[in-house]
Amino acid sequence: MARIRRPACSERRACLRLGSLLLLPPALLLPRRGRATAYPITAQAMREAQVNEMGVYYRYTEFGRRARQDGYAGIAYLFAAFAAAEFVHAGNFGRIQARLGIEVPPVAKPDIGVGSTRDNLMAAADGEIRSVDEFYPRMLERIRPEGHADAMAAVNYAWETEKRHRDKIRQVQRWSPSFFEQVAKVIDQKTGQYYVCQLCGCTLNQLPATTCPVCRNAATQYRHIEPPA
Repeated sequence: MARIRRPACSERRACLRLGSLLLLPPALLLPRRGRATAYPITAQAMREAQVNEMGVYYRYTEFGRRARQDGYAGIAYLFAAFAAAEFVHAGNFGRIQARLGIEVPPVAKPDIGVGSTRDNLMAAADGEIRSVDEFYPRMLERIRPEGHADAMAAVNYAWETEKRHRDKIRQVQRWSPSFFEQVAKVIDQKTGQYYVCQLCGCTLNQLPATTCPVCRNAATQYRHIEPPA
């Protein structure tokens, strides 16, 4: 009788691998490729929004530092609070990209031109109004056809939080060019304390009684923003 040759160790391992592969669903036997998202427009928009919000965060941080140097404590605190809100928005846009299976590289700090506190405040007011009137509504229209609910919610959160301050920002735009010192004094007197919702970025001077007025989550999600030293 002919002897049956036992496979060598390496051959046995190959047979075992082949057997395990035959048990896998056919779809998993296909070559691995980079996963393409089903929401390409949304993914690109989320990245653009994240880069934009991180840029504003860095900008407001520098503006706040300049305001402290110039002796405008209220304006410095205002920039610190708004920077914290922009950071929340950027984080939300980054998380949407991660859910879409997209690599989320860090956002590099841009070159920031810092002027006088008066000029910085006016530049910030102009930027906030553009975000409210142009950037966010256009982005929402852009991503709506793909119907990604979480992405649309993140954009709406950012838009709604900034719309809440639209009237005050308009006043800053109107009066700062000619009456900056009076504007700075009013901001100093009426600032109080700032609290920022860590889920949507809503910025308030007082903690809400129960839930956030924008995202409707519990008020415990708010974080007190410490005034700059």
